Order: sequence, then structure tokens, then C-alpha cells
Amino acid sequence: CSRARRNPFHNPKLRNQIMAPSSSSSTRCRSLLLITLLVSLFSPVGKDAPVVLALDGSEVLAPPWRNWRVVNDNVMGGVSTSAVKISNDQLNFKGNISFDNNGGFASARMDDDARDLSDYQGLLVHYTTTQAADVKAINMQVYERFPQIGFGGFRPRSFSAAFVVVPTTELQTFYMPFDRFRGTNGFTRPDATSRFTPSQMLRMGLQVSFQLGEFDVTLQKIEAVSGIQDCIPPSIYATGCDDMTIAEYTTLAKDVLKKSNYGAGSLYPNAGAALMQYALACAVMSDDNNTSTQALTQLEEAQRANGDLNDNSVLESMLNSLTSDSPKATTEIDSSPAAKTKLLSKLFGC
Repeated sequence: CSRARRNPFHNPKLRNQIMAPSSSSSTRCRSLLLITLLVSLFSPVGKDAPVVLALDGSEVLAPPWRNWRVVNDNVMGGVSTSAVKISNDQLNFKGNISFDNNGGFASARMDDDARDLSDYQGLLVHYTTTQAADVKAINMQVYERFPQIGFGGFRPRSFSAAFVVVPTTELQTFYMPFDRFRGTNGFTRPDATSRFTPSQMLRMGLQVSFQLGEFDVTLQKIEAVSGIQDCIPPSIYATGCDDMTIAEYTTLAKDVLKKSNYGAGSLYPNAGAALMQYALACAVMSDDNNTSTQALTQLEEAQRANGDLNDNSVLESMLNSLTSDSPKATTEIDSSPAAKTKLLSKLFGC
């Protein structure tokens, strides 16, 4: 039967098909259409936030941007600043991170918008920034309906992954698989064992943590996706690797991990991981053949050993081997574009 859009009674032809008598086969189609109508009328999402189903296995989560609000480190005495501006169905999140008074983060959160995302494998963020923007790893936070005890009492359990923003005016995308989102214990300890449950998604948020200076990103769209084949950030092929050296990406990652460690490990390990993954991708795409070959070798060996390419210690070890003065491996390796694409796709989680 025909695909129904939002409310089938808005379409006279579909309305007549629903109401007219027909065979048992048509009855099944009418039943499906009626169910669609009832869901659209009585879903907790409601008329203000229609679920837009794309044809490529994705579900748009934003826009609409559902009343995002900022929460900065001034709640604990810090002086970091941020602001959210929504215009033309786009959300701009910009501000400045300061370490004064033991601060170091700025965040924005949306109103509750409960979804069952169990049919999807991750989030795809579409964004733009400015040519003058600094490189930043921005945490994408997702909250579950299950509560946990934390600062301020019981609150929704949160998990985060990160996407890397590089200076460019071109539209960019960044994929974050659900199995790479990591949580905390609600206070200042990471929880390495807990995993996000996509069927329990309650709301989303953004956070820039422990990266000194200004940030500026404009989100065009956030969608849940499945079956993604090419998740390599387009900026890798453009100017992203021109903004900082591999060593600079690695240093920034280590600084983020160190600053967010309150004694039990980094609260936001994926910010560091995303920066190191980006650095490795830049190494693979390097014009220097030795650097590219060494990076490909590291990735291939990690894949054969089933290494966790989202683990900071694994990533740091791989990067250290690229920047060390030790002799480089001479192993023959496939460095064709197809081979690079395959290994980089694995690195970024698809």
C-alpha cells in the first residue's frame, strides 16, 4: 500500500481508500494507515515535533530544535560562556571556554523528545562552521529515560560521543555509532561498562569540554541512521588535515583527556578519541609516503588483532609510533584508495 505521510486524512485519495470497502488485502493496508493516523495523533512527540522518516534508513531528530538551553560551568563557579541561536532551521552554538576558577565546559540541552532508536546504529551530524574557527571536539550527548543518582539528585543517565569541527565553510558530516557512546557514574567518574540503549533515548545535548578558547558550530541536521557505508568525515579529503599537524591533534587530545580526569579516568574519553582518530586519518591521507604507510600498517594490525579503535590507549600507542624516531616498518601494504577507504571506515565506526 502507499506510504502514508504524517496524517493520511490530509490526502483525499487516501481518505477515500481508508473509508471505502475493499478486499482483505486492502483491509490490511487500511489498517496500517489507520494505525499511522492514531500514532500521529496520540504519540507523545505530538504535532509540534513530527518524526520525519527518510527513505535511506534514517530518522531526522532535529530540526525542529525543541527549546535548547545553555548550561555552563558557572554552575560550579567557572566563567566559560556560550549561547544558542536558532535561525532558518539551523542551530548555532558558540562560546568561549575558560579554565579560570576551575571551570572548563559549556553545554546546551534540548527539551525531552523521547524516541525509540533501536532500528538505527548511530547519529549523523550535519554542520558548518567558519574559516576562523578553532579545531574542537564537540561532545554529542544523549540521555536515557532511565535515571541515575548524580549531582542535584536523580536525573536521566547521559552518554557522549564526539565529532571533530575543523575550520571550513563547507557543509560537513560526522558519524557517531551508538556502541561508541560512553557514560559516567553521575558524578566525576567514567563508567566504562555502561552502554547507551537506543530504544530509551530521551533527549540530546552538546558540550565543549576542557578545550581552551572560542568555538563556533552551526548544526544543520541531526539524524539517526542505519546501514551507513561511508562514514569518513568529508573534511579529511578537504582542508581538515591542513589546520593542525598530526602531533598537534594528538597533543590536543591528550590535554582534553588529562584535564577531564578527576582521578579515575577521563569523564569524556570520546573527545580525545575523536581527535586521535582524526589525526590517524590525516596520517593515512598524508602526502608523505612513509607516514601514510606506517599509519595504514598500524590500522591493519589493529584490525587483525580486533583492537578497539575507540580506545584512547590503543589510539595513543598507534600515534606514538608515527611520531617516534624508531625505524619504520617495511612491511608491504596495500595503499590503494580502496584500501585506505576500507581501513578509515573501520576507524570511524562503520
